[in-house]
Amino acid sequence: MTSKMKNLKKQKLVINGDQIFLRCLEESNATKEYSDWLNDSEVNRYLTTKSATTSGLKKYIKEKNKDPNCLFFGIFFKKNKKHIGNIKLEPINFKDYEATIGIMIGDKDYWGRGIGTEAIRLLTNYAFQKIGLEEINLGVVSKNKVAIKAYKNVGFKIDKIEKKAVRYGDTTYDQLIMSIKNFKIKT
Repeated sequence: MTSKMKNLKKQKLVINGDQIFLRCLEESNATKEYSDWLNDSEVNRYLTTKSATTSGLKKYIKEKNKDPNCLFFGIFFKKNKKHIGNIKLEPINFKDYEATIGIMIGDKDYWGRGIGTEAIRLLTNYAFQKIGLEEINLGVVSKNKVAIKAYKNVGFKIDKIEKKAVRYGDTTYDQLIMSIKNFKIKT
């Protein structure tokens, strides 16, 4: 683990936004409510994880926090400090100054409020300004219009479309590969 990442994780890093704040997840955040998100077919529709237990989530959080190439944050609503989702950079490639981003707003009461866009913007800005990354990329199912809109609102561009690359149940979808380069974030 790079000394920069060790220090970030030791600090119990918090990134503040308007509606939300991002905080490194801790094992105590592995609650029944969190596992219920991942067990909800509407929430997990575009995720590879289709089920979870609190013990499994504790193990997962512990692994991510030990991983030198991962920053794993909970998304917390500022007004009530409620954990409503997660966002991560993984893997972080320090050699090439790039990372992959992933997000989930698990609490459906917070859908449609611009929180995903805000979380993506916060973490992308942090990655560019504080970690020194030069590019952030992702893969998103073409049918996930809400996520695509959030990424585009931050400034991500579609680099390519992988035809019939992702399968969920009996359905195959195209996958969009998107990226953003440093200093191109819309504010």
